[in-house]
Amino acid sequence: MAASLRGLSPVLKEYLRVNRMPDIYEALLTGLSIMCPEDYLTFILEKLMFLKENGLGTLAWDMFIEEEMKPKMKIVSESNLDMIFNFEEWLIPTPEMYATAYDHYNFKLKEMCFCAMLQYHLMQKRKQEALQERINMAVKHHCNRMLRVHVQIWKAWVKYRKGRQAMSFQKIQHVYHVSVGRVIFEAWYKHTLEARKQREYFEKLKRLERGENMEDDDLFGQGTGEARDSVSTLPWKIAIQIFSYLDVADIANCACVCRFWKVLTQANLLWSRINFCNVQKRVTDKVATRLLFKARPYLIHLNLRTCHHLTRPTFISVSECRNLQDLNLSECTGIDDETLKVVVKGCKILLYLNIAHTNLTDASLRAINKYCMNLQYLSLAFCAKFTDRGLLYLASGKCHQKLQYLDMSGCLQITPQGFQYLANGCPNIQSVIVNEFPTLLDECIMIMTEKCLKIHTLSMLGCPLITDEAFKKLAHNKNLQVLKMDGNYRVSDATMKLLGRQCLDLRHVYLADCQRLTDATLKAFSACKNLVVLNIADCVRISDAGVRHLTEGPAASKLRELNLTNCVRVGDMAMVNLHKRCHSLTYLNVNFCEHISEAGIELLGQIHSLVALDISGCNCGDQGLSALGHNSGLKDVVLSESGSITDLGLQKFAQQCKEIERLDLSHCMNLTDGAIKNLAFCCRMLTVLNLSGCKHVTDLSIQYLSGVCHYLTQLDISGCIQISDKALKYLRKGCKKLKCLNMMYCKKITKHAAQKLQRHVDVVEYNNDEVPAYFGY
Repeated sequence: MAASLRGLSPVLKEYLRVNRMPDIYEALLTGLSIMCPEDYLTFILEKLMFLKENGLGTLAWDMFIEEEMKPKMKIVSESNLDMIFNFEEWLIPTPEMYATAYDHYNFKLKEMCFCAMLQYHLMQKRKQEALQERINMAVKHHCNRMLRVHVQIWKAWVKYRKGRQAMSFQKIQHVYHVSVGRVIFEAWYKHTLEARKQREYFEKLKRLERGENMEDDDLFGQGTGEARDSVSTLPWKIAIQIFSYLDVADIANCACVCRFWKVLTQANLLWSRINFCNVQKRVTDKVATRLLFKARPYLIHLNLRTCHHLTRPTFISVSECRNLQDLNLSECTGIDDETLKVVVKGCKILLYLNIAHTNLTDASLRAINKYCMNLQYLSLAFCAKFTDRGLLYLASGKCHQKLQYLDMSGCLQITPQGFQYLANGCPNIQSVIVNEFPTLLDECIMIMTEKCLKIHTLSMLGCPLITDEAFKKLAHNKNLQVLKMDGNYRVSDATMKLLGRQCLDLRHVYLADCQRLTDATLKAFSACKNLVVLNIADCVRISDAGVRHLTEGPAASKLRELNLTNCVRVGDMAMVNLHKRCHSLTYLNVNFCEHISEAGIELLGQIHSLVALDISGCNCGDQGLSALGHNSGLKDVVLSESGSITDLGLQKFAQQCKEIERLDLSHCMNLTDGAIKNLAFCCRMLTVLNLSGCKHVTDLSIQYLSGVCHYLTQLDISGCIQISDKALKYLRKGCKKLKCLNMMYCKKITKHAAQKLQRHVDVVEYNNDEVPAYFGY
């Protein structure tokens, strides 16, 4: 329509504007849009007739709409009307306007591009500045780091040089003292000889004056020249048996005592077993080679564990011990594939081989497969360099039918394929140890249990991914005797029921920190008549009912060890059932079982088979401790954090349990010197004593202990803030067998006194820091 009105004459356009044609068009179009009449032509004619009769004075855009349907805003805008009737011809852009708009657009586009380029340039400049700043910081950090490294190297060098100087000074001082001692001894010896000659001369003169016959010499002084000690007078076999308890260093020292002892130390029986682990810091290739050469015909057991100073010459000497059957090379840093090949090639009758914590690879397992035809025990724990192929060599070798024990703890590189090789090649394996194996899957255990039907020991400590599926497969193995697992939240009672029903020969069960296990597990294991050891520590769902089920079954008659640590639902009723039915129980641990009262502890005192007991954190007071003393056979008791115990209770306990050897009284804060005095004079066989956190204990207590308890080997006085240097003097004089002393947080003990004590005690732990808050002072 706009195109049709564009060519009209101005007179016609003026006519349309005067007669308000756009307004009439707007009113009709709005009415049609809102009212939507069925006959729109009749509607238009009626409205036009209305306008003709009434005139244009009342014309409005919504006059043809009923009141209830009138909109608030116009539907047709004025711009649209102008466009339709083409009254505003000046709104149509001209070519000049297009050119101006195009120039303006190009200018704005250039301005935008220039601003963007400028911003990009500034951003790149800022990036370059930031990069340069980081480079400068990195250079500065590198310089500081290199300076720190060089300073540390210099400090280590200075420390080394000072150590060497101190060592040289000690050697020179030792040589000086030896020289002075030799001079003094030689002078004394000459003086003694001269005095002896003078005495004999004057004795002869006196005898001549009395007319005695000089040819009748008595037998005094005509002995063999050796002192006859108590060991030398014993029968040969008994003396050899006594010397067999000594290590290499002690035997070497004994050989210097006298000729008879030297002959004893050369007995074949003493050199059938050599343990270098106790002297690992002192043993060298020269010493080890000489001893192995001497003992090679008789040597059967050899322990080189943690001997880091031994290298290839020693291992070559080991290969010459043809009768060697037991070899421990764990944590030997000097062993490699080639060296192990030399060893196993020479020692072909090895039965036990331990190469744990070494860097051996598949080549070593191939050598073992080739030469160790009788191998029964093999430990590969924490050997990270071998792969599944090494297990393939092992399973296809000459020893695969005789291998009975295999330890692969911490070997995380082993895949299910490796276990498949083992299962196919070693069907007679009996013990499988896979501790600290967090990636171990059900598939691995299922493969082993399916093919290796003779497995009786399985240890999976630290394997959290094992589920019920693996144990369902394991339950078909009726030979299972030992099962160990901890920290597993996926195993449930259903699996334990299956194990208890089918594996009736179970003897040792370790299921610590398995949160899903409940009383149903104990009920299932109650049918295992040979059960000896049961550890369900940190299984918080275990209650008195579970212990009752356990004691009502056949397992109660032979149960010797039971660990209920942190089983917070266990109370006095469990102690009643244990007292009634577990007559073989020797070890019981119920620490932090808060529902056990003094009544339950009194019942424990009536279990006369108990030897070791841990009730730390329980509600034990003087009455319970006194009743506990009725069992005079107790050897090891832990009473840690029993705050209700006083001097009176400990006195009554000590007077009854005089044969106790290990006692833990840590954090029993009400104990004083009086209690320790009674303990020392009554329990003279104490070897281990823990008094940490007993803040009222003073030097007087240590004086009592050192004066009477001469067998004490371990003592802990951490947090005993009243103990001073004087106590260490008492320990040094009285406790000659003390091996370990813990003195943490002892403010009154000086560093000099602690260092002085280190000359007499092997292990001394000391500091004078503030007592930690958890001590509760």
